[in-house]
Amino acid sequence: MTTPATNSIVSKQEQYFTVTANGTSYRITVILFNNKGEARALGQNSFQALTFETSYTTPFLLGSLTVVNESSMDLLNINGSSVTNTYGHGEEFIKIKITYLSNKQKTITLLDKLFITKNKMDTVQQNQKQVVYYFVDIVYSHLQNKRLEWCTDMVNTRGQQHYGKTKVNAGQALKHLLKHFTTDDSIIDESDWDDGIGKLYYTLPPCPALHAINEILNSYVSSDNSAGILTYYNGKFQLKSLKRHINTVFKKDNASIQVGRQVTGAFKIQTLDRQREFSNKQPIDLFGKSFEYIPLDLNSINFTDIQPDVTLNRLIKNEVIQFSTDQKKFTIHSDQGTLKQVSHNTNVQSLPGGDDTILNIDENKTFNIKKRIFKLSDEESTTHYGTINLQKQLLNTLTSASFSTGGNIDFSANKFLYMTIDLSLKNKFAHKIPGFWYIKNNLTTITKQQFSSVIECVKLDKPK
Repeated sequence: MTTPATNSIVSKQEQYFTVTANGTSYRITVILFNNKGEARALGQNSFQALTFETSYTTPFLLGSLTVVNESSMDLLNINGSSVTNTYGHGEEFIKIKITYLSNKQKTITLLDKLFITKNKMDTVQQNQKQVVYYFVDIVYSHLQNKRLEWCTDMVNTRGQQHYGKTKVNAGQALKHLLKHFTTDDSIIDESDWDDGIGKLYYTLPPCPALHAINEILNSYVSSDNSAGILTYYNGKFQLKSLKRHINTVFKKDNASIQVGRQVTGAFKIQTLDRQREFSNKQPIDLFGKSFEYIPLDLNSINFTDIQPDVTLNRLIKNEVIQFSTDQKKFTIHSDQGTLKQVSHNTNVQSLPGGDDTILNIDENKTFNIKKRIFKLSDEESTTHYGTINLQKQLLNTLTSASFSTGGNIDFSANKFLYMTIDLSLKNKFAHKIPGFWYIKNNLTTITKQQFSSVIECVKLDKPK
């Protein structure tokens, strides 16, 4: 893919329009251009909506731009062009910048990023013609559109004698794949990358690299025997264990409290309850009474508690039957794939409350329901396959909360937020709320009058 000449996308006068929402005026610059230097700037009359979306199932930032009166967009006349055409090579880009002035009259940049357009769709809403541009992180195009030869034999060719048979470390394979398709040796965040202990042999057919990424992650076991999380921040990929990700959320050293960089905000749920019960329990008021929490009305948040039959049809024991081709014997890992082992490999005790907290689900002890998984493997990592398989299902089964708040793209998936509640803690469910919540999805919408985010998150821990 040709690298767009972003430095040439400069107009004589800064092109931006203003959106006023939540008492703040935001300056938004949107420029659409192709690799031939033909460009247009979006104006106030053409802008309809911007959306940004993150999900725990993908490391990429997705979005859409809705335009009306497309023909009235300002031509930037770069390279002497009087029009902006759409070509068949699929290399159309969108540059988006969002800023605002702080109380101290300092310019704060919320977003300044280049995206590639995935698709363009014409539509009609309320008798008005609209054009919707769907965009994604520019690195996505390398992994979706390129067709390159790749297999795990390419990871380590030195001293390798049995091509087509030798398994390689899954983390190293993923690292090699990402560098190979992006042709960027600096695409990996080495300071936040765990090669893990899982191994595999894999040959990529003539398909997008995304297929190989999913296959590699299915074989990945972190160095602390946990599931892996692939993220993409600041132009680099990170691969970390879920256990380590949770361990770095919160740390108390004597009287001081430290929170990890993946914690993005703190909310306090407001109620009309004037008989609040004060508590010295750590999760209840983690940052203190004087901390400026983001207020959240109780009526604007939707809680969904764990379904009573979840341990009968989803979170059942995952028992792995391993057959060793070297030793010609079966091994049944019956002590793995249980919720008890998942709790150990997730380590929710590192969250506020420590040993007084447990995994936010009860193991079913009435019915001994299990799923047997057969694995043909000699690898040690197979031992943990059942536990990791169960661990990955947790995010779809735990207590969830969804709510709308002021727009913030940084409230992205795979990060955490803190919530507490201004309420007399009289019922069992209310005791669950205070603490850190894992963000699954964030949909941020910007219109001429609105800048808001809809967040979906889950609670990993609960009091004993």
